[in-house]
Amino acid sequence: MTRVARRVFMASLLLAAAAAPASARRAQDWRAAALASFDQTWQTVNDTYYDPTFGGLDWASVRDELRPRVERARDADEARAVLRLMLARLGQSHFVILSRSAGHDTLPGDATVAIDLRAEPAGIDVVRVEPGSNASRDGIDAGDRIVAIDDEQASTWYDEAEGPDERTRLVGVWRRAFRALHGPSGSRARLTLVSPDNRQRVVNTLRANERGETVILGNLPPLTVRTRVSEARTPAGRRVGVIAFNVWMTAISEPFAAAVDSYRNARGIVIDLRGNPGGLAEMMRGIAGHFFAEPALLGRMHLRTAELEFRANPRRSTSDGRRVEPFAGRVAILIDELTASTSECFTGALQSLGRARVFGKTSMGEALPAATRQLPSGDVLMYAIGDFVTSTGVRLEGTGVTPDQVVLRSREALAAGRDEALEAALAWMDRDS
Repeated sequence: MTRVARRVFMASLLLAAAAAPASARRAQDWRAAALASFDQTWQTVNDTYYDPTFGGLDWASVRDELRPRVERARDADEARAVLRLMLARLGQSHFVILSRSAGHDTLPGDATVAIDLRAEPAGIDVVRVEPGSNASRDGIDAGDRIVAIDDEQASTWYDEAEGPDERTRLVGVWRRAFRALHGPSGSRARLTLVSPDNRQRVVNTLRANERGETVILGNLPPLTVRTRVSEARTPAGRRVGVIAFNVWMTAISEPFAAAVDSYRNARGIVIDLRGNPGGLAEMMRGIAGHFFAEPALLGRMHLRTAELEFRANPRRSTSDGRRVEPFAGRVAILIDELTASTSECFTGALQSLGRARVFGKTSMGEALPAATRQLPSGDVLMYAIGDFVTSTGVRLEGTGVTPDQVVLRSREALAAGRDEALEAALAWMDRDS
């Protein structure tokens, strides 16, 4: 694996970069920095885009058209918007400008409300509440629908959502809600909620820093890494391990390995990648190696001048030196509309090889390997450096992973403490074929 392929395979759900705030630079320097950033962005893409034909797009003409707009921009935010417009012309994921001074991209604090949200056409739903959190103690429940957070109305986010299709617009709504949950540590969030039986209430809950291990990767923002392991039973009473983690970082490797070891003799293992936006591509090899006895081909990464293979690295020993065999039982993977990047590539790879059955909702379709670089403006450019296809030639960019069994969420089931996708996976574990 080359140095380029080791870099990152991050999803564009990241909301803010670890760049210096605009206030740290002299105001009179912004135009020169904006022009230099435009030129560097254009040149970086020109030199690294995996398709030298740019899919028929005249990339030089895009530069000639848009650079004068940066020269005429009234401020740094307007100039930044031109860079984003230029990247949008590519029509691909993982071309992103990350900035702390960019309005809705900026998180207003490091603390948040410990709930998971999903934006549905009918509203923003709470799909999970962290046990033992302030949110749980204050009576926020799975299945609740968010009407407002503080003074921001959810209906406004829907009205202002932009994008070519409903899926893109709903991700935009989710981002707005995700941002609104954040604030300074010790601040309170006022949530207006409607339960599945249409009871409306207001909950004031204390924001807190996320639990987990904080890691820093290059010039990206700090990430809080969490792994959850639990045991479930199939309808027939068979034992199944459930492993969930929120991002592909090396901090999950040991907890994941320990969980597999704990359930090595179980009927199956469920890997929950719902809401997981991706992370380090290289990690697919080791995680997949827990489930393959041979170095199976997971997929290929097509770069501008090379093709790289990702193969499973069979795990035949534990961290304490015991000899083991890779897990041979059934594997199910849970995904949803916020499953992206490395999570999609891993899921698509195991699905293509017939090693896992996939349950849930179609993933994001943002499956390009990417790298980052800091721009003269202080912003960070995320840019795709290749394309990924599974071993059977399935391309996931734009379409995502289609579950073997589509399972939609219902607020009523969430409120009753049920996980319908997990239930479907456990029922499959009992089948003979």
